[in-house]
Order: sequence, then C-alpha cells, then structure tokens
Amino acid sequence: MRLSTFILSELECILQEWEDFASTIEPLVDANKKELRDHAAAVLKVIAADLDTPQCERESIAKSKGLGPQAADDTAAEIHGADRVSIGFTGEQVMAEYRALRSSVLRLWAGQVEITTAGDIQDMIRFNEAIDQAQTESMARYAQMLREAQNVFLAILGHDVRSPLGAISMGAQVLLQDQTLPSQALKVALRIFNSTKRMDAIVRDLLDFSTSHLGDGIPVDPITVDLLEICHGVVEEAHTFHPDRKIELLVEGDLTGVWDGDRMSQVFANLVSNAIQHGKPGSVVKVSIRGLADEVVYEVKNDGDLIAPARLRTLFDPVKRFAIRPPNERVRAGSQNLGLGLYVVKEIVAAHKGEVSVTSSETDGVIFSVRIPRVIPHRRSND
Repeated sequence: MRLSTFILSELECILQEWEDFASTIEPLVDANKKELRDHAAAVLKVIAADLDTPQCERESIAKSKGLGPQAADDTAAEIHGADRVSIGFTGEQVMAEYRALRSSVLRLWAGQVEITTAGDIQDMIRFNEAIDQAQTESMARYAQMLREAQNVFLAILGHDVRSPLGAISMGAQVLLQDQTLPSQALKVALRIFNSTKRMDAIVRDLLDFSTSHLGDGIPVDPITVDLLEICHGVVEEAHTFHPDRKIELLVEGDLTGVWDGDRMSQVFANLVSNAIQHGKPGSVVKVSIRGLADEVVYEVKNDGDLIAPARLRTLFDPVKRFAIRPPNERVRAGSQNLGLGLYVVKEIVAAHKGEVSVTSSETDGVIFSVRIPRVIPHRRSND
C-alpha cells in the first residue's frame, strides 16, 4: 500500500494519536477535540497529495533548499503555527507535535506494510520532506507572529516612556531658567536635562527598531538640507557631552542636497557616539564628510580594539550580535549599550538608497563609512 493511500485510509487513527499526544502538552491539557487536532487533518491531506504528485530529482533538490512552489494563500501548516501561538505554545512544543506525527505515521504504516521496494523507500523520503516542509511553515509563521508581538510591545513601551521623559525634561529646563537657585542646584538640573536628552535618543532608537520591523523600514521625509550644518551641530553636541574627547572634522565639496535632515543627523550622531564609546580613552575621533558628484561620503574613525570578522558581520544587527555572545558576556550586557544605534544607522541609510560599511584593522582602527547618493529618496512618512 502506498504511503499516501495509507494516510488517507487511516486518517482517523493517525489523528487520534496526534490528539493523544497533544493532550499531554500543558496549554492543551483541558482542550476539546477540535482544539487538540486543529489543522492536523488538513496538513496530512496536503502531505498525501504531495506524495501522489510526480517529482523529478531537480524539483526534490529545489524543495530541500526551500525553493519549492509557494502557495498563494496561507497553508494549513502556517495556520496551525498561528493557532498554536494564540494558545501559548512554545516553539519546542510546536516542533514536538510534528516529531510525534512523523513517528506515528511511519510506525503505523510499517505495522501494516512490509517496506521492501524502492517505491516504499521513495515514499518515506518524500514523506520526511513533506513533514519538514510543514514544520518549517508552522515555525516560520510562529516566529513571525512572535516578532511582530515583541515589536508592537517595544513600540508601545517607547511611546509610554516618552511622556514622563518629556515632563522630566521640561521640569529641568524650568529649573535651569531660575537664576535664584544656587549653582549646585543648577548643575544638577543641567545633568538631569542632558540625561533626558540621552534617554530620548535611546527611546527614539528603540522606536525606530520596532517600527522598522513592523512596516517598510524607517520612514524618511526628504527636503533640501545642508549636511555641513548638520554635521557641525552633531560634532558640537558631542563636544558638549564629552569635553574630554578630541573630535576632528574634515569637510570637502558641496554638501547641499535632498535628504531627511533629522534622520541624517541621527546617522551622524549615532556613529560619532559609537566611536567615542568604543574608542580608546584619550584617542582622537576623526570625522570626515565629502561631497562628490554623485554621492556624499561620511566616515568616522576611532582607535578602537580590533573587531573579529564574525562580529563585523553582525555589527548592524543587535539581536544576532547578542545571540553570539558567550553566556558570561550576556550577563554583563544588562549594563551595556544594546547597540540599537548601528541598526538604526543601517536602516536610515537604506531608506536613502545608500550603503554603510565598517572595517577594522590594527593600523587604521575602526572606520564606519556611509555613502548617500544624490537622488531623492522615496518619501514614506505619509504613505
């Protein structure tokens, strides 16, 4: 008996084993039959249909690489993954269902059929491919929904933090304008005000990180701006916050063009701040901006420690960078910068159709390079 025929003829028996296993998983302990089985029957019918579909070696290889035919609508496995998220399954529990399903089908089939022919072996191979595909679809949807939920949470958190932060900043400004206060109180008020500005920048990076994952990247609002003026402002502000650090600025060419000035200021500020934070104490941060015929090139150089190639590849992705840290460094990371600023830099530059890169060597130190073309980026703020 072909495996596809067995699956359809013994569907109820297979589903009962799925149900029995699902009922042992914590979120489904008190669930009814419909909740336990969910889309299992639909998944099995898709697998049976796949087994009956002729497939050449080239198509098999393509499917193994994730290049198989894409369904126009949500697959049964994708819907199953979404449903399991909604009832509180972990990723491991979703995978455990498929592991148990694979075992049940092959065990029950082997109990009725003597597996000896090449066709039987091919059916087993095709079945495992189909189970892997269904599991991948479920887990991809599961992970997507979790990421979206996390990003919505971060966006809400960022917005909620901004209201009390704005009140603190306004209160500090009121105190700074009160000349009757003693000098010590004014120094404290200035420190509070400067801290709120730094916190506001962190919250802005957090909001940009979350919203860029929810929509079409970071929105930009391009107008005619002078990048020289913006760059000077960023360097002066960095001097204010870090009076003990020397920052050199080199300027060349025409720096007037159509870009999002606020966003470009964010790019410049994040890179300068990163160079100061990770450069050696007392070293010089060198900033250069050059206006060329077709683009503007912005570079920030610092004498930081040599960055390993593996870390360079994940430098603009804070999640991956955190994931590859050793456990002892993850514990210490609670008091360190999360590195959202570099991610935001990459997204803003991409929104301007530009490129950002980083190099690290013993002789030249760490150099971040941003290349922004002189083209009007797509306005997305009102899309």
